[in-house]
Amino acid sequence: MLYYKNTTQTPNVIFNDLLKVLTESELKVLLTIIYKTIGQVDPKNPSQRIQRAWIAQKFFCMVTGLSNKSVSKAIDSLVKKNRIRVSDGYNKTMSTPGTRRGASALYYESCLQLSPNVKKASEHSSHNAVKKLHTIKLNSIKQSCDLSSQGTQRLSDLKRFKLLQQMTHVHSENYVPRFRGKR
Repeated sequence: MLYYKNTTQTPNVIFNDLLKVLTESELKVLLTIIYKTIGQVDPKNPSQRIQRAWIAQKFFCMVTGLSNKSVSKAIDSLVKKNRIRVSDGYNKTMSTPGTRRGASALYYESCLQLSPNVKKASEHSSHNAVKKLHTIKLNSIKQSCDLSSQGTQRLSDLKRFKLLQQMTHVHSENYVPRFRGKR
């Protein structure tokens, strides 16, 4: 599996399904849990991801910008929706706010999993496979900038059209037709 520096791997189900149904605070809390768990490589076993991590309530508030109450509500909602699991230091599930209240350390884990990097049957290469290439169509460069005191500035279509008219007018004044062949 490929790992990129300064990035967090995130399960696709968040983008495909959960963005539509989660509240903003639920999404922020879930992404924070993913960042601290499956989003990071386990230092003890570099081929694995961290499955659960201790995360302080203050850290949630600091990272998400949410209040303590909003974080607690989001955690409770995510537990009820079976999106996250909260446990104590002995890995005992703490599914209600009452069991979590006053606990010395709470460990969080996402119930969402990263999909393994397995090739589908359609992705296997064959003897006459088409190469997947990124093609770039080269176009003539439009003059879209004009120097100003602010640096470069984008021109509107009308200004660009007038500029082209001026340029062709200057060129047409200097244009001398040349004939080939007999006159």
